[in-house]
Amino acid sequence: MRVICQVVNSAVLFESKSEISKIGRGLLVYAGFCENDNEQSILKIINKVCGLRVFSDSDGKLNLSLKDIGGQMLFVSNFTLYGDCSRGFRPSFVKSAKFDCAKKLYDFSYDRIKESGIDVYTGVFGGDMEIESCANGPVNIIIDSEEL
Repeated sequence: MRVICQVVNSAVLFESKSEISKIGRGLLVYAGFCENDNEQSILKIINKVCGLRVFSDSDGKLNLSLKDIGGQMLFVSNFTLYGDCSRGFRPSFVKSAKFDCAKKLYDFSYDRIKESGIDVYTGVFGGDMEIESCANGPVNIIIDSEEL
């Protein structure tokens, strides 16, 4: 699993021009799944994402988590995170998990985030989405299960 966590002041997700999800201050999380992912590796990532201390405290230090600030999360599937650009100019997505497998892993991830008590919203798995966000910082963190 590979995620990009972006600290945002707000984010809105649309599919087919219809608003699907909207959050205020929190994290916009793009999640991609690979063929080697399993529930154990996903739990490590979800635990890390839910506990990330990437929000400023009263001294201006990145020291607070999403729960600490009462923030929200927009959790979006993104198979392109496993795009391999090592050869040529067109990315290869052979490392991305196949649709059915990725959908199960995405649903598992969402359920674990929800169980953690975070106010989490989603996009449309496999959908053609548009996302408007107001980045804060900017703060962007990449987490990869192969590095944990």
